[in-house]
Amino acid sequence: MNAGKNGMSDYTLVLTGTDGTNVVLTGTNPKRLVDRLRAKIAPADRRRTKGAGGIRRLPNGRVKAYRTVVDPNTGEEHRVSRTADTQAVAESRLREALSEFDRTHRVGYVRPPTVAEWVDHWLTDVCKPRLKPRTWGTYASVGANNIVPAIGKVRLDELKPAHFRRMERYITVEQGRSSGTAGSAWRTLHKALEDAVLEGVIERNPAVKGTAPRVALKERAVLTPEQAADLIAAETDDTWRLMWMLAFMTGMRQGERLGLTRDELRRDGDRLVVLVEWQAQHLTKREVEDLPKGVECTPLGNGMYRTRPKTEKGRRAIPLPDALARVLLAHIERHGVNGDGLVFHDEKGLPLTGNVERRRWYRALDRIGLDHDYVPHSARHTTATILNRLGLDDVTRTAIMGHSRVSTTNEIYTHVELDRLVAATDGVERAIEG
Repeated sequence: MNAGKNGMSDYTLVLTGTDGTNVVLTGTNPKRLVDRLRAKIAPADRRRTKGAGGIRRLPNGRVKAYRTVVDPNTGEEHRVSRTADTQAVAESRLREALSEFDRTHRVGYVRPPTVAEWVDHWLTDVCKPRLKPRTWGTYASVGANNIVPAIGKVRLDELKPAHFRRMERYITVEQGRSSGTAGSAWRTLHKALEDAVLEGVIERNPAVKGTAPRVALKERAVLTPEQAADLIAAETDDTWRLMWMLAFMTGMRQGERLGLTRDELRRDGDRLVVLVEWQAQHLTKREVEDLPKGVECTPLGNGMYRTRPKTEKGRRAIPLPDALARVLLAHIERHGVNGDGLVFHDEKGLPLTGNVERRRWYRALDRIGLDHDYVPHSARHTTATILNRLGLDDVTRTAIMGHSRVSTTNEIYTHVELDRLVAATDGVERAIEG
């Protein structure tokens, strides 16, 4: 030990090897000298176990949790990381990502992916396990037709407002589509990018509100009660007359009518009630591939599948007016139901499709001299308009229409007594039949 500068003592540690070489360290703090000596003779001891990962505070204040994994297909090492506002959330997201890696053997991106790469991963690994087939199909179609052709080559971390304007121009100018289509594409991309943030692929969502296209509001053409009555009366086919009566008097969606089964008809006293439990939808092969467990989707033929209604509130009870109930029961007596219990089917027992209904609908419009601006779904708008004119409360109107929010038809759905629903559907029938 020697006297150092400022009167402080210096310590010298000497380690002599068997080959005669020495390691010499000097300093004023013996503990630090020992630590330095350990680092010299066993530097690996200071390293984090390979693959253990770590936590890092980013300049923006967020926390990044990371870990190195090995791609079993290539043997290459990749870092999986997730970011969040807190360490606990970042670590939780990292555990989820590592669990997903263990299941799929897919590693995270070494660099931020392009829009096309992320949309493909998002549809396959993020959306497919949690969305209904039709919703997933819509996202896939929007991605393939509107988003990827416009800005698919741009990396997520390089997206700027100009890219969203480019996508809007591609859709509205080059494709000649409506501003509503552009709005739909932006909302889909916004959702995909929001999930990219949650997955830790990018730090923030570049699709902020100011980048959304301005959508021109287009008022949907709606038949008046008188026009609805004319369309029903002019229908020459009994099956389709019944279909139009159900559409206008109950507000049932197209898929709910096409998928109506005998088991969904129940008696409550003298009143026949439709307990809407299912719908029939046309789905593509890609939409029904690799469906996650728990998704109820049964093939019916003609490319149609039985699925649950659009929302949980879509599962509802609709009491039928007496006249409509008699017509419906007479139809079942005359035509029977097919092997799947469907009320509406063709001569071969196959389910009717949405395309078939649209063709019959346009013929019905032609009979009463109306143009094709009116689509089958507009019948629901006629029903909603009549319910509003009848002065029915929000909860009753929502219960009949099967909307998830009153703001779509105004209060969360609660139980509604049957007599209030009966008054609603009877009132709609009187408004149409006169």
